[in-house]
Amino acid sequence: MKNKALLAALTATCTAVTAHADPLPIPIIFSGYMRAGTGINVRGGTQVCAGLPGADTKWRLGNECDYVIEPSLNAKLVSSGETAWHVHFMPGIYRAWGGREFQTYSSPGGAAIPDSGTDELVARFGQVYAYGTNIAALGNGKIWVGRRFYNRLQTGINDQFLEINDGDGAGIEDINVVIGKLSVAAMLNPRGSANNNRISVPVRLTGIKDLPSGELAMYVTPSVQLRSDDQVSSNRPAAEANGLAVGVYQTLNGLLLGGNTLLGVKMDWNGPTRNSRVVLQQSAFVAGTSIEGIAEYRINKAAGNAGNKWFGIGVRSDTHIAGPFRVLAEAGHDVVKPDNGGHTRNMTKLTLATAVSAGDQASSRPTFRLFVTHAIWDEAARQSFDPTSRLRQVFGDQKAGTSVGLQAEAWW
Repeated sequence: MKNKALLAALTATCTAVTAHADPLPIPIIFSGYMRAGTGINVRGGTQVCAGLPGADTKWRLGNECDYVIEPSLNAKLVSSGETAWHVHFMPGIYRAWGGREFQTYSSPGGAAIPDSGTDELVARFGQVYAYGTNIAALGNGKIWVGRRFYNRLQTGINDQFLEINDGDGAGIEDINVVIGKLSVAAMLNPRGSANNNRISVPVRLTGIKDLPSGELAMYVTPSVQLRSDDQVSSNRPAAEANGLAVGVYQTLNGLLLGGNTLLGVKMDWNGPTRNSRVVLQQSAFVAGTSIEGIAEYRINKAAGNAGNKWFGIGVRSDTHIAGPFRVLAEAGHDVVKPDNGGHTRNMTKLTLATAVSAGDQASSRPTFRLFVTHAIWDEAARQSFDPTSRLRQVFGDQKAGTSVGLQAEAWW
């Protein structure tokens, strides 16, 4: 009886507290992105993804052998008029299946994330930063400090970042400067050596209304090494070359079949290494079908003729059939010509998929895809495959390979 009376008293107390408790004073927004899947190759074993060595990207549809999970929490701490102050937190998980694959997913420092081949989905802190918005003294812009995804300019069907400065830093962003919006940041790596670091200062000017239906954006990112003598070992870090990247991008809205156009030119230099690229991306909408195409040409120059020339062109269609059902198709072709006199490499990737999506738009998510992907390559490409890659391990004696799989993708 005593236990029942005590339980009743505790229940009544909790009910009373809940009834009179104030709502949470801090609104929190939950958003994020994920993709995951599984598949097989036709020779036996798991799905194999195809990418041409020397190319900057690969064609994504039915060609992603990985998991990505990026849940985000955003809390608005204080607001005053139009100004608001936030904290943003995003843990992230990335894991490729098994051994190394041709990967387009990069770490915040820009380097490919190594894969140990284990089963664990290893978490990392993708974003942790505080920021303020609509600050009148900053031209209604923002201020931020922390670790974040920054300066990302992404293409769609090959998931390429034409501009990316992810990492740790601080900056002011989207300041109204009459002709557009100005952003300036300083990015470093606080987890590296105390005597050796590198600072980049990405500057961008966006929203320049140069055409009635279009805008111009300009990105300039210089970088220099910061180093000092190690007072314990008396060693001095090796000198690194200064860097500079300049990109100019023109967008046009609705001029062709209701779609958007992106035309970009970018050059970057880092000592003897330099890259020059031109990219054209076009979307269109025709009778219930969403179409996206991209063409890119990049020249890489490096010491010892270690560079190459790469050309890639591809297109994806996404057609609504009925209810939640869709049909997708993607074709992409890559050509890489090494500067060292090696043979030119070619690869063509084709994917056909059916999908069930939570909506009737191409962008409706979640979506669940059943796909068949077939890749074809020449002898020069076959000989260039990394011996540790699944493509080489399964189809190393062939000039074509096929995988079948299922994938789920969502953003919210």
